This record gives sequence, structure tokens and C-alpha cells, in this order.
Amino acid sequence: MANQKTISKQVRMSCGLTALLVVLTITNAVSATDYYVATIGSDSDSGSQSQPFQTIARALAAARLPGDNVIVRKGIYPQSRTLNLVNAGSQEKFITLRAFKNEQVIIDGSKTPKDANLIAIVNHHIRIQGLQIQNSNAVGIVAWGPGSRIHHVEVIGNTVENCQQGGIYAGFNNLNDPVRDILFEGNAIKNCVLQNEHRPHTRWNSGLGAGLSKNVTIRKNIVSHCYGEGIALYLSNQGVIEQNTISDNFSVNLYLDNTTHTRVDRNLVYSTHDKKFYRFNHPASGIQIANENYKGRSNPSSHNVITNNILINNFVAFNYGSYQRGGGLRQTLFANNTAYGSTGPLLSINADTGHQDSRIINNIFQQVNGTKITDVQGPTDQIEFRNNLWHGGLPQQAVNGVGDIYADPLFINGGSKKAEDYKLRKNSPARNAGIKTKEVNQDFNGTQHLNKIDLGAWQFAPLLKGTSR
Repeated sequence: MANQKTISKQVRMSCGLTALLVVLTITNAVSATDYYVATIGSDSDSGSQSQPFQTIARALAAARLPGDNVIVRKGIYPQSRTLNLVNAGSQEKFITLRAFKNEQVIIDGSKTPKDANLIAIVNHHIRIQGLQIQNSNAVGIVAWGPGSRIHHVEVIGNTVENCQQGGIYAGFNNLNDPVRDILFEGNAIKNCVLQNEHRPHTRWNSGLGAGLSKNVTIRKNIVSHCYGEGIALYLSNQGVIEQNTISDNFSVNLYLDNTTHTRVDRNLVYSTHDKKFYRFNHPASGIQIANENYKGRSNPSSHNVITNNILINNFVAFNYGSYQRGGGLRQTLFANNTAYGSTGPLLSINADTGHQDSRIINNIFQQVNGTKITDVQGPTDQIEFRNNLWHGGLPQQAVNGVGDIYADPLFINGGSKKAEDYKLRKNSPARNAGIKTKEVNQDFNGTQHLNKIDLGAWQFAPLLKGTSR
């Protein structure tokens, strides 16, 4: 009998465990829910595709579980307050706010309170995709908070226009817990930082950027016509800024401020000479590094790699500014870039005693307007210059280096705003004139460098049969 009772008890326990596993399996197998929004919907409906909600806010409140999606149908969605994404997703199960397929979804912030952001991300594993964001009275899309809460955020393929402050921004106010693991990819930002349009620049927002951040990737965005910096990282570490097109912004098109261990690669940065975005009668600088004051916070810029960028008609193509904190150009590589036709010097480095182990190599600098080609001040013994091509002016003696070339680089069509026009002709003196560096293994188009290295952003490649250079 004892054995029978024991067996019976074991059977009951086994059955109970099986039932529990079945319940857990069913619970875990519940698929993510898609909540739909349409202008003809009703917030008292279920939010299904056939019975959509009417407001995005109602759908966001319903999307509580990892993997849930808020899918918005075409139309204009005016907002009277900030849309907050407060619920968290999980790894591989983002909570997503996105447009339905290829439909145009316009989220308008004209009626929100003054200084109210239009969309605010306040949790982790959140994605915003395919929307048109316009007329925010502050920032269009913002992710703000500590990195322990704000991380793994993706903002992809959106259009952001006419915002009083920045277009897209991520940040926090604590260097010890920076917002982190952010992806801004494939967005178009235009006509932002409008608060500065008709008044002195007292608030220096960027069209797209991050502050007090870590592991922010800014890739394949188009940023233009912003009355502040175009793309900027400040008090940040381990960023990636690559394959963006940046033009006609105010003061600086691409800015690293108190930023370290960041890669800036394969960006097209230029000015069309639209004087609405001039500062001190000049267009914005192309790429600039500096260390500004931030109320006791300091993260001196260093260990940045700037490669394969094409810089056209800016004020200064590449500039280190020693104003405010200074600190020097530290462990910085500026290599295989193409700089063309600045209204000021192509290369400017302010005097600073903090320069350390930096290299400026394998670049093409072509000036076209008679302006001096370099403005490098103070000691440069901690900066290595070599294998650069100079044309349209003579660089200062301190900038001359081993392997330098003084000749026309023979671009296909220098002076245009198209990156492809800065490829090298077959007889270019920049061909095979560079030195190999471990940090640069591909060109502007992603073509792998082999044993012979060309100067500038493009590695020469023969044209297909039937075409000509």
C-alpha cells in the first residue's frame, strides 16, 4: 500500500507539473499584439485592423507587452500633448510605433504646449519607424533618461521637420549612467532648431544628436537646414557617425564635443552657400572637435577616428577648436578624407599645448578660391602629418610631411555636391600614394583597401567598359 500511495503521489505531482508546463507554454506562446490606429477609428474599439483606435496615445497605452506593435494608417494626427512611450520591450521583442507599410503618417505638434517634445521615449527596447514628425514645439523625437532605463532604442526611417529645437535627440544629465545603445538610421531631418532662426543663438541644439551617451550609432541620415549643429555628440563615448549626408546647418555640420572613442566615417558634408545658415558671414565648418564647458562635467575629446569623409565648400573642412576648455587634439586620426574648396582654410588647428599622438595622413586638400589652405597654430610636434596631397595653395611649413604631393588630384568633377564626382581619374597623382593604416580598411563606398592605398576618400577602380572618365 505504501508503494502504491507513493506511486499515486508521484503521478499526481507529475500531472500537476505537466499542467503547469502546459500553462507556461501557452502563456509564453502568446504572440505579440498589433494595435492599429486610423483617423476613422474609435478609441472605444478593440484596436484590431478592422476596428482600429482613433488616437496614437490610446494604442500606446494598450501596447504593454514586449513585441507589441502600434501600426498607424495614413493620415494627419494632430497632438495636444506629448506622446509618451512608457512601456518596455525586451531583447528581440521591441515595442514598435510605426507607419502601416508605405503609407504617409503625419504626426503634428502644432497644438502641443510651448517647449513640449512631440514624441518621448522613456523606456528600453523601443523602435519608432517610418513616420513623418512635424511642427514640434521642442524636440521631434527624444529619448531622455538614465542608461539603466533608456537603452536599445531605434529610430529608423522617419522624416522630422520644422521643430523648434532638435529633430531627434537622446541624452541624460549623468555621466555615470549615460543613455546607451541607441540607433538613429535612415532619417531625414530638415528645418529644425527654429528657435534660433530670428534670434541670437542662446540654445545650441543639433538637428540630430546625443549627449551624455554611450554606444550611439548615427547612420545613413540626411540632416540639413537646421539653425544649430547638424549632427553632434557631446560628453559621449564609443559613438559611430557614418554614411550620413549633412549640409547647410549653422556653425558646424558635424561636431564632436567632449567625445571619445568615436568613429566618423564615409559622411558627405557640404554647403550650398545658403546664407540663411551662415555664421560670421561663413557657412558651417565641416567636421569640428572641441571641449566646451558643461557646468563641471568634462570628458576631453580623444581616441576619435575620422576617415573617408568628403567635405565640400564648408567654412573649414576639419577644425580643432581650443576655445573654452581646450585640451588638444588627442589620439585623433584624420585619414583618407577629401576636403575641397572651403571659404576659410581647409585645415585649422588652434594653438594648444595638449595635442597628443595624433595623425593627419592620406588626405586630399584642394583649395579653389585663393584662401589659405591651412591655419595651424602653436606647437605641432605631437601631430604627425604625412602623405597628404595639397593643391590650390601651399600649406604651412609645420604641416609639410614625408610623402606629401603638391599637384592637382584630378577628380572626375571637383566642385559638385555629388560624392562620386570626387573619385580619382586614372592618371591622378593621388593613386597609390598613401600608407596603410590599421584603422582604415575600406573607402567611401565600402571597397576594401588592398596593398596599394590611394589618397582621399575613394580608392580608384576602373570604369566599366563603355564608360569614360
